[in-house]
Amino acid sequence: MLADDGVDQHKRRFIRTLAGGSAVGLTVSSLPASLAANARELERTGASPAYQPSWAPEPGKAVQRIDGLPKVLGQKLYARDFRAKDIPAWPNKEYIVHPLRCDRIDSVVTGYSYSMLPKALQPIAVVDAAKLAADNMSLGGGMSKPFFTAINKMPDYYGQPVALLIFSSFDVYRKALKILQFNKQCIAYQFSSASQPVSDYSPNSNYVRDAAQGFSKVASDDYATRYPAIANSIRDDIASADDLGWQCFHQKFKTQVMDPMFMEPEAGLAWYDSQKNKLHLLLGTQSPVGDIAGAAEIFSADNCAYPLYKDDAVELISCYPGGGFGGRDKSYFTMYLAMAAPYAKGAVLRWSHTRFEQFQVGLKRHKTDFWETLAFDKSGRMQALECDFVMNGGGRENLSPYVAQLAALSSFCAYDIPKAVATAKATNTKDILGGSQRGFGGPQAFLAIETLIDEAAYYFKKSPFNLRRKNLLTSNSQTITGAPITQDLQLTEILDQLEVHSLWRDRKKVQREYRREGLRYGVGLALSNEAYGTSGDGMFGGVQLNRDGTLTVRTPYIDMGNGAATALGLAPARYLGLNASHIKMGDAAYFDALGLTTSSSQSSADNYVIKASGSASACLGAFYQYHVVEQAGLAFLLEAVLPAVIHLLGRTLSHDDLRWQDGYCIVEGQSPIDWSSIVAVIFDQRLPTYAAVHASFVGQFSLGNFRFSALTKINPSLTLPLDYIAVGTDEFNLQPVKRLKVVNPPPEAFNYGRSTYAPCGALVAVMVNPNTGDVRVRDCVSVLSAGVQHCPELISGQSQGGVAMAIGYALLEDCPISADGPGNGLWNLNRYHLAKMADVPKNQQLIVLPPGKGETTARGIAEAVMCPIAPAILNALAMAIDGHRFTQLPVKNSHILEALA
Repeated sequence: MLADDGVDQHKRRFIRTLAGGSAVGLTVSSLPASLAANARELERTGASPAYQPSWAPEPGKAVQRIDGLPKVLGQKLYARDFRAKDIPAWPNKEYIVHPLRCDRIDSVVTGYSYSMLPKALQPIAVVDAAKLAADNMSLGGGMSKPFFTAINKMPDYYGQPVALLIFSSFDVYRKALKILQFNKQCIAYQFSSASQPVSDYSPNSNYVRDAAQGFSKVASDDYATRYPAIANSIRDDIASADDLGWQCFHQKFKTQVMDPMFMEPEAGLAWYDSQKNKLHLLLGTQSPVGDIAGAAEIFSADNCAYPLYKDDAVELISCYPGGGFGGRDKSYFTMYLAMAAPYAKGAVLRWSHTRFEQFQVGLKRHKTDFWETLAFDKSGRMQALECDFVMNGGGRENLSPYVAQLAALSSFCAYDIPKAVATAKATNTKDILGGSQRGFGGPQAFLAIETLIDEAAYYFKKSPFNLRRKNLLTSNSQTITGAPITQDLQLTEILDQLEVHSLWRDRKKVQREYRREGLRYGVGLALSNEAYGTSGDGMFGGVQLNRDGTLTVRTPYIDMGNGAATALGLAPARYLGLNASHIKMGDAAYFDALGLTTSSSQSSADNYVIKASGSASACLGAFYQYHVVEQAGLAFLLEAVLPAVIHLLGRTLSHDDLRWQDGYCIVEGQSPIDWSSIVAVIFDQRLPTYAAVHASFVGQFSLGNFRFSALTKINPSLTLPLDYIAVGTDEFNLQPVKRLKVVNPPPEAFNYGRSTYAPCGALVAVMVNPNTGDVRVRDCVSVLSAGVQHCPELISGQSQGGVAMAIGYALLEDCPISADGPGNGLWNLNRYHLAKMADVPKNQQLIVLPPGKGETTARGIAEAVMCPIAPAILNALAMAIDGHRFTQLPVKNSHILEALA
């Protein structure tokens, strides 16, 4: 449980991060006490039935978000909400950071100054490149360029700081900010004609598939050797399309830089305790374990002026991030905050980005230049694809090369293409910083293929539905890497639902009505097949029984606004008949204490797993994270609840003999057993009150065979989609359940790249005013294959947000990478054209298909509904403007007027 001071009691224990393998202790504490206090208050105000939380009084169903009331009531949830005085264990004194950032990349920095500040507003400390070098502070978190632009050097990217100024109070900072912000005298420049050659971030991605030759990354042991010849052969076929009777469709595309625009700009607190050589952080982040491991690297030099003790060296209190969309995954804000902490002279350092700063240095969706050629035979069957994606990564690597990689992996979208060559890379430039954002390369890939298919349908005079049906992936298909399709993608069902919808059926009639009013109208179709997960994921989940009989879910995962806390709170209900009353997210310490290893040298050990902690992406919640929390409930049932029920009834039982109804355990032929009786036995008999599990997924789950002492002697073991289980009464001394055997995925699965998908199709109707070029999205219907719905209301909310973001992507939002763009530090919402309520159709509809045949799990849909909207808009514009195809985003009014002219 959370301590009253808002910090977990366990935070002072030594742990090692499984993901980073760091030699220092890294601790993540979970949510602020205000959320837990609110949850406990809800319990006191009444729950029905007993032990069910008021936010979810029926097992497996929620009536509101678990974090709903705290957010509505303005309780402290986000990092921006907290001050040093809110954390009793920290000093009350709080200093404030203000950076002097470069707003030019074409010049050498010759100096900086803050002399325009009066004496009373002078900073109490200044940190710059020279100071860091003198103190032997290192780069952390995979940063390959200096923290600061040094004097007589050119900036590495827009917004790179020259110095951090530390002020003694918020009042001093606020007054100083009015003088310093936008002040051109703070940094002196001298123009330089020297240019930095553009290089590539590693790795570049190259995928080739030739079905006729059985050649793909999965199937070929000599892939790297044969790749060039096969790729050139496919290119030759495309070049000889006329001789082969193929028709090729080719376009070059450009998409813009887009800001994730999460609600709360990045903010945090940091305190370097010089007496204990320990770093404390409070952040809203998507990747807490990675952040603190990166922060620890900063102080890793042997002669660092601010060393960290090896034990318990970095502590992070993880708050709600206030929105993520990928923009807080491997963000460099954490590195700068951690690096600056020692210079606050024992005080707590507070840093809250203004929206100007967030636009200048926050991670963005990449500017992408890409082209694609799609070849069809005369029957309309796809024969070959070639595409290339170049993403401008800006001045920090971040996850940019892997975003590009997924664009190449997504190039097939929902289609079976016999021959394909897909290449992708992220470039190292001085521009604003690219990173992961909702869709992670998928939006660019789907934009290309879906608009080309529509162009082909127009050429062949075929229905865009029938042309797509002719080429869909099936259970016999393979991806571009040669990976099998293991899910029922329901692609035919998606097209069927959309084709009979009135929005499509009546499109020409409505178009004529708009024409009579002097307006243009069109309806566009697009599919997407967004991948969730990575090429290999590890995940942890836990369940804890509290003294009052309520349950707590424990997870290292973070709620990024996608409702993960609410969904995971429902997960225990399947096996325990109860929803969780409390959620501890970002709870890395609980699982790090298990001491699991991924070292191949220890592959025979009982604590060996093939994958450690996985990505922090929002789309991993429904399938991966829910899975392990649900399975933790099963482990707790087997190791605690079942033995307690056997004790109460005095007879041998299996877990299959138990079912739950209205808070009672039902066993055939016995009187219902109240949950409180089971809880009493568990604590009286010192049965386990904590359960923690781990799962690995690479194309499929690792399967572990575990021995459970409470099961009958006839069948004492179960095979579960887990590779580690531990239980106990001491949360940091859990004992493993005996693992008799584990079967890991086959070696070829590691070459799949991606293997789980959430398909979605969309129809979008647009209205165009030919006099102004104004485009309005009038209607939208999406059909989604979501698998099992844990909480339908959350899916609806994700859909609405995704549609709004995609409309902004297609028509409105743009961060120019020129000197006039956000890199100059002058951009706020007065310049960034975000989609507003008037831009989003009021009558948008979401149709969620029932789970496919044999599907028992949910799919990650955080990005799925967004992905087909932009290409559907472009296809709708083609109908509205007599076949004209736009290939650059955003489509602006001037583009429309030019096309009409």
